[in-house]
Amino acid sequence: MKTQIIGIIILLVLVSCAETKQRDQKSVAELFPPIRVKEWERTPVVNGRLPTKEEIDNGTALLYYPNPGSDVKAYDMKLPKLAYYSYPKSGKKELVVVIQIVQSKQDTVVGYRPLTGLNGASVFSHFQFLTDEEVKELMEKF
Repeated sequence: MKTQIIGIIILLVLVSCAETKQRDQKSVAELFPPIRVKEWERTPVVNGRLPTKEEIDNGTALLYYPNPGSDVKAYDMKLPKLAYYSYPKSGKKELVVVIQIVQSKQDTVVGYRPLTGLNGASVFSHFQFLTDEEVKELMEKF
């Protein structure tokens, strides 16, 4: 009887964890839905400063620094920007909307949103930012 109760408790914990994971994935998908390429400029961002906790929670930004040192700051670039993200292992490139860039002594990190939805972050060197002319040419194709 004691073994059955422990088994039921373990099962309930596993089911609860699976439901929480599904809710979390749904929440992420709701916060970061697909982006229509023609509307990429409407993607929410924070410019010229580090984001607040609320902006992280509502999906406006990805990278949060609760107690940033004096060397942590927003990178000086007007966002959003279109860029190609190069996956380090495969070299595959994907068109993304850059929504945040944070610079520190250690590195410069980019928060981005793929057009297909969700989000990601990587180092600055993995991005090829499109020029205004390249963006214009790309938009003419859609």
